[in-house]
Amino acid sequence: MLRFFIGLLLGIILTGQAVMFAGVGHGSYAPLVCVASVIALVPILALPAGPLLWALYFLVIPNLGSGRSKTLVLSLILFLHLAPGFWLASEDPALARANLNSLTIFGLSFLATIGLLLFFSMRAK
Repeated sequence: MLRFFIGLLLGIILTGQAVMFAGVGHGSYAPLVCVASVIALVPILALPAGPLLWALYFLVIPNLGSGRSKTLVLSLILFLHLAPGFWLASEDPALARANLNSLTIFGLSFLATIGLLLFFSMRAK
């Protein structure tokens, strides 16, 4: 259950950072798509979905049976989050105007979240 709350907290942090990029509709939604995957195409759904997705990932993935299934699910999750995010980022002129320091902080936060999920998933029970 602790992993659920860690995932929820990290999801809230990532979603908060992504919402700051979206601004008042004049910014980029690419970070929000990286956090909430394709659910972010409806931004109002992405706000609760992002933290809940990450909480569920942290709760469910470490409990999967084999290392192979964990690796497969982690790879699928990364693809479903990053592929639409990168696609939107490549098409979004607003991202070019974003602050590079903020983008770096978001990227490091995203990597730290993935790293912690990997840590919980790959350690022995």
